[in-house]
Amino acid sequence: MAMAMRRRFALQLSQEHHHARTIISQRSLHTEPAAIAERLFQTAGIHGGDTLVQNEADSDLGRAIIKSARERGVTTINILSNKPGASERMELLKSMGGDVVVTEAYTNTWYMKRLINDLPKPSVALNCGEGSQVTAVAKLLKEGGTLWNFGKSMPEEVTYPGADRRPIKWEKLLKARKLTAKSLE
Repeated sequence: MAMAMRRRFALQLSQEHHHARTIISQRSLHTEPAAIAERLFQTAGIHGGDTLVQNEADSDLGRAIIKSARERGVTTINILSNKPGASERMELLKSMGGDVVVTEAYTNTWYMKRLINDLPKPSVALNCGEGSQVTAVAKLLKEGGTLWNFGKSMPEEVTYPGADRRPIKWEKLLKARKLTAKSLE
């Protein structure tokens, strides 16, 4: 009998501990991305009227960026990875205030140029992805812009169609376009 009570008590403590951990995790999901978004806006000096481009826009951080941008009057260009369910995620981000929401594949079309033609070229890009996702945000930056990396390091070479024939080092591209790469960590 005493053994059964100890097990039940231990199970109850375990469940309470799990519940408390879940609540803390849920709180940090809501505060940490918002704090990181705030840090980006402050550090990069982004103000109303500016345009920002980001990849992994459907992440918690991406959604926090969209929310902060909307509150400040900053236009966002949001790029999603080419995964199943992209249409639903795109609609969600648009409903949250994302101005331009496209898939990574769309950024490689001439339609993308037409879509963003009337917007000011972004001076700030947020990269949370790898490979071609980095290229997708960097190629939209205006000359002299800043590519902020969060959670990922820059690859050595630019990923683009034809890169296997003629690889380009990121260092060379950044220098040619007068772009700066910084870490948001």
